Amino acid sequence: MRSPILWENTRRMESSHLKSDSARKTLVKALVAVRYGVFFRRKGTTKIPTSPKRILLLNGLHVGDIVIATSVLPVLRAAYPSAEIGFLTGSWSRMVVANHPDVRYTHCVDHWMTNRSPKSLLQKVRQYRQMRAVALGEIRALQYDLAISLFTNFPDFLDLSWTARIPVRIGFSRSIYSALATHLVHEPESLFVHQGERLGETLRALPIDPALFRLRHSTLPPSSEAAIQEVCSLFEVHSLDQVRYRVVHIGSGAVCRELPVTFWRELVEKLAPSCTLLFTGRGAREAENIAAVLEGQPNCVNACDRLSWDGFVAAVRHAELLYGVESMAGHVAGAVGTPCRVVYGGTAGVARWRPEGEGSIVMTQHVPCAPCFWGQGCAAMTCTRHFSAHDLVTLDHSSLTQD
Repeated sequence: MRSPILWENTRRMESSHLKSDSARKTLVKALVAVRYGVFFRRKGTTKIPTSPKRILLLNGLHVGDIVIATSVLPVLRAAYPSAEIGFLTGSWSRMVVANHPDVRYTHCVDHWMTNRSPKSLLQKVRQYRQMRAVALGEIRALQYDLAISLFTNFPDFLDLSWTARIPVRIGFSRSIYSALATHLVHEPESLFVHQGERLGETLRALPIDPALFRLRHSTLPPSSEAAIQEVCSLFEVHSLDQVRYRVVHIGSGAVCRELPVTFWRELVEKLAPSCTLLFTGRGAREAENIAAVLEGQPNCVNACDRLSWDGFVAAVRHAELLYGVESMAGHVAGAVGTPCRVVYGGTAGVARWRPEGEGSIVMTQHVPCAPCFWGQGCAAMTCTRHFSAHDLVTLDHSSLTQD
């Protein structure tokens, strides 16, 4: 049962969020419609082909978002077995779908708004314009029949699909580019609807069997032998059948979601005597934190910056369990069927962004201010304070006993 405090606060935050969203976007939508000359165009009048030759999916966000977005692929593949599917992503997340068996083409555009690099805004805008021009040429050449925007906010690339002259363009009604879509769907208002289910709403505009929506789940390509050997080399074994281990991923794209080094040292002290721990991560900051966690600790392997994307997925796929925070790692675990135990704060909403895997368990604190929708968090961050590794380990053992 949901906490009464959390439920009441969520309804209040949801209401204020929707009102402010509506107030800001009404004028912007009108200006966009006038700018593109589509102010009086009726929606739903363009016929959706029953057997599209090529379908383009659009989502320029980050790795975890793209892993969630792959959940629409099983539905589309079942509905259109012969269709060729293209996927537009940012360069930072292209690897998620680059070798996916259901994706034939990939295109990259790094939007300036979602670019996390240390470049200046001017540099990001220049890079965006250059990549957009290249992707636009690729997309026009392939002559897609149908484009589906898999993001509910700006930037959703509906403007790109319009400029590419794709005949059928499906997007969310709340988008500032909604006037450029030929068919619109409404995003579920409740904050307790998972992001994958929200993205799946776009497919309801298609003339497909509703029973196919039960196939929706995130998918990643099978791990290659080369990827598996990356993991084997870390443990100095010839086969992963020779080792049992658990993955610990302490980093996140938003620093405010991370937990202190002391939390992870406590976790290692409790688990390392009985199991091997593989710490994954990328970048100087995470490398420094992992080194501090592992100092003097036995039975731990530091894999920070030592695995490719495919190697990381293979490591998670063959692990007994994954521990982490609100990051792409939990979504990867859910996609490959590895149980995970992750700690979430209250900035975005647990129900919407939790990993979808059956073996996924989220530990969180119900605080009155959550969800706050502050991407960078606040100074207090009470929603991530006072977590105990003991609680996470106890949760882990109780759940494994039940299994």
